[in-house]
Amino acid sequence: MKKLLLSGRFWRRLVLERFHRLLALVVVLQLIRCFSDYWWEETYTVIYGALAVTAVTELLFTRLLWVRLILQLGSIAGMIVWKIPIEWGGWPESWRSWEQIDGFLSFHLAQFHPFFELAAGVLLAVHVLGWIGSRRNGAIAIIVLSIMVMAVVDSFFPLELWRNIAWIVTAGLAWLVVLHLRQLQIRHPDSWEAMAERPLDIAFPAVLIITIVLVSGIVMPRAPIILEDPYTIWTEAQGREVPVFSGEGGVQRANAPGSSGSSLSGYSRDDRKIGGGFQFDYSPVMTVTTSQRSYWRGESKSVYTGKGWEDLKNPALVQAQIGSEVPSYELDPPRAEGVETIEVVQTVKIERRDKLPVLFTAGPAAAVTDLKSDNNAGLRWDPAEWELRWGKTSRVQTYSVVSEVAVLDEEALRNLDPSAPSSVDLTPYLQLPDDLPQRVRDLAAEQTSGASNAYDRAKTLEQYLKQTYPYTNTPDLSRQSDRNGDIVDSFLFEIQEGYCDYFSTSFVVMARSIGLPARWVKGYATGYDQAAMERARFGGPDMEPDPLGAGTYTVRNADAHSWAEVYFEGYGWIPFEPTSGFSVPQPRPANAPEPIESSAPVDASPVEPEVVVVENNWLLITSVSVGALLVAAAATLFVVKSRRARNVWSRLRHRGTTPNQRVVREMERLLSFLHRQGLRRESHETIRETFGRWSRKFSSLSAEFEGAVRLFEQARYGEGQGDGQLLTSFNEVSEKIRKAL
Repeated sequence: MKKLLLSGRFWRRLVLERFHRLLALVVVLQLIRCFSDYWWEETYTVIYGALAVTAVTELLFTRLLWVRLILQLGSIAGMIVWKIPIEWGGWPESWRSWEQIDGFLSFHLAQFHPFFELAAGVLLAVHVLGWIGSRRNGAIAIIVLSIMVMAVVDSFFPLELWRNIAWIVTAGLAWLVVLHLRQLQIRHPDSWEAMAERPLDIAFPAVLIITIVLVSGIVMPRAPIILEDPYTIWTEAQGREVPVFSGEGGVQRANAPGSSGSSLSGYSRDDRKIGGGFQFDYSPVMTVTTSQRSYWRGESKSVYTGKGWEDLKNPALVQAQIGSEVPSYELDPPRAEGVETIEVVQTVKIERRDKLPVLFTAGPAAAVTDLKSDNNAGLRWDPAEWELRWGKTSRVQTYSVVSEVAVLDEEALRNLDPSAPSSVDLTPYLQLPDDLPQRVRDLAAEQTSGASNAYDRAKTLEQYLKQTYPYTNTPDLSRQSDRNGDIVDSFLFEIQEGYCDYFSTSFVVMARSIGLPARWVKGYATGYDQAAMERARFGGPDMEPDPLGAGTYTVRNADAHSWAEVYFEGYGWIPFEPTSGFSVPQPRPANAPEPIESSAPVDASPVEPEVVVVENNWLLITSVSVGALLVAAAATLFVVKSRRARNVWSRLRHRGTTPNQRVVREMERLLSFLHRQGLRRESHETIRETFGRWSRKFSSLSAEFEGAVRLFEQARYGEGQGDGQLLTSFNEVSEKIRKAL
């Protein structure tokens, strides 16, 4: 065995006969990244382990298909047992009882779902692509279709797949090189043997060209769009807005000022025009390890224009100290005496290379204890707006921050003195456009007429919006009578559905209209705790995590969010969550009763159910389509590879013809094949003269050419109908010529 492995013949056979299977595996690895936001990490772990075994077995064994399949399927089961928590239910009490055997199998096999099916489907895809790509046309079709699929998914879904496309291009070029070398070996064995003695002379130019093509594509600068895609042209012709795949909290449009047209933006700085629709982007933005669950506050805006939000002019910024363990950031106005606060410690790791405009914190920051960025010295603190911001966006790796979050004491808020003088200029937080429709003011006054204090008026507005208007990320903008009208008026009386920007903006405007100072806040919702999801998925004693507990949360673009804050003299700024289906985490006094949220209307759609429906529909459609293609390819493979199926097809195709007639027809097909290979037959030549000339050109095939002519002449000029042996002999000679050329 050692001698075989060290021989050049082994490595040549590995490259020519088996290496394309490994390239098919590389292509499939890229294609399954389309499901990266839908498949669990454990699923990918099982698949990667099974594909590693597949790569080894496919490279070591040319034949023994069933042995390879058994090993590969066994590797799937082994990876599941190794990586997935499998509960052992014990052996059946009696192997003679089918009911007990069925229960034993059902209990254990159910735990292999859905990992085994998905991994087996990936293995099937590798084998099907490897078989289709054994010829040049098939390989080209695989590469072109794979690039098209990845390009469509990259364009219309919130995934960035250009690196995967680059891998497919690389694998495709290598695939074509391998097939070219195989054809060289078959057609010109003598030349191949001479070249194979110097493998570096073959490999180096191929690797160099592929590398140049790949690097050129990677380093090429992005060019502006010259031609719109047909989907955008058609959608705009219908008078509809083209959605971009972004989160909330200031949805970025492709035509927004400062936008590069990217469809992967969850947190946008430009909120001058809110509204429209979007699709959820589930790519991660950051992970937050925190001592208490919270919303991650980015910035607040106070100037409402009727279309969106703008910042206050000339904010009073101060240099942000970094590294101090002692709270050093002052608030304007300062925290009122007697207000209880808790300390929330957060460590944030940014998962993307995008530059950030602000640092995200739980409520007002008190100190930044650690920061790794490309511009630590440029960080500023805005004590009035509670923002940690840069003058220009900066790239951040990690940071740790301490926040002082106020405890929500509802009784104290209700008992505040309404006549107390204000300690801060509240004019910016009561500003409203002069042309705000009167019916917005009337609605706010009507809904809060029964409340006896400022806090209850704010809570009434919050609950009114939550209960009255359903959540959707794709509101029906055709209901809006005036596209240039006030966005809050349009939402409350015409569109009557939307996402967080609609709810939070409407809350702030309605609160200001009844004299409550309020501001608009944007950042991210909490995200999800992976550890809690694991406990819920596989079972455990802690099925329901503490809603205000510590943990490590993964925050995605889809978690970009906006909410509101209302100022209460003697207490400070308090967050409110008017969006249907959301609840802002807020610490409460130890003896306070649990808050009871009013139920949302039946037709309201909270964000999480909405997300699940969207992803399940897309996953179902994609899975069914891919599954149908794989089944069709597998059926085709079976039919082509099955000798019995080929015999049945041959009998149906040639029904009513004699063996001699079929030999003549096969000769015509052979001549067509040879013509495509560059062997032309002159018009004045007979078949024998033509084949004689070709025999002299290809001396290694002279016996085959002579045999083909002899069998053809026997069938063409002989008496009777001929027999099957004559046809079989001609097909064998013809096949040898085809393989050699």
